[in-house]
Amino acid sequence: MSEPPQNPPPPDDDAWKAPDAPLPGPPAAEAPASPERPPPYQGTYGGPSGQAPPVAGHGGPGMPLPQAPPISGYGPPGVPYPGAGGGPQDMLAGRLARLGAGILDSFVLSIAATPAVLFSIRWDKMQDSVESGEPITNPLDLYNIPRLLAGYAIVFLLGFVYFTVLHARWGQTLGKKACGIRLVKAADLSAVSWRQALGRQAFVYAIGIATGALNLLSPLAGILGLVGLLDNAWILWDERRQALHDKVAGTVVVKATPWTPNPYARP
Repeated sequence: MSEPPQNPPPPDDDAWKAPDAPLPGPPAAEAPASPERPPPYQGTYGGPSGQAPPVAGHGGPGMPLPQAPPISGYGPPGVPYPGAGGGPQDMLAGRLARLGAGILDSFVLSIAATPAVLFSIRWDKMQDSVESGEPITNPLDLYNIPRLLAGYAIVFLLGFVYFTVLHARWGQTLGKKACGIRLVKAADLSAVSWRQALGRQAFVYAIGIATGALNLLSPLAGILGLVGLLDNAWILWDERRQALHDKVAGTVVVKATPWTPNPYARP
């Protein structure tokens, strides 16, 4: 029988080397770049080539800090949202808010006027008309005119005090508070003075009285009384959304948001 072949003796070196491993020695110089062999990539994956990765938190010497990209639905970074100091128009009260506040205040005053109207009705006349079956041709016969005028005078004074005191003390009537708006000075957005509040309301009531008087004189004079509607309609085209009584008193109506200062706040 023949003997199995013997394994070759191990090499003298302690570590085994791959057949193609380079021999130890100084590193070989890199081959020059050529169209067939481009230079080694010096950039970062996903970024422009030839640029070193930026240091975290900095854009480089003399460069501004990076900013987040704008989000859809919001303004660019650093620009405040509307109502938070983004511009003069953002602080002005909306026209619908002013209309809603006026309706609510009129409702409050109508509650105060209801007892005056009920107190002036001639209930005996109404009962006689029902029992006899004869209609009352003149509606004024149903009212005690002196009582009605006295009641309306009281309501007139209550309304004047209501608007004047609430505007001078808090800048808000119940309607304005519910709609989130406030009356301030047009010059510096500070609290209005008692003189401004009195003059503003006096102008409103003077227009109302003049318009009512013209409507009673004749239908033609009533057309002139429509000029009084310009008082409130002025906010529709005015740049600062001021009514005529705002321009006379030097006031403007602004939004009363939690992040805007309240000039009427007292410690």
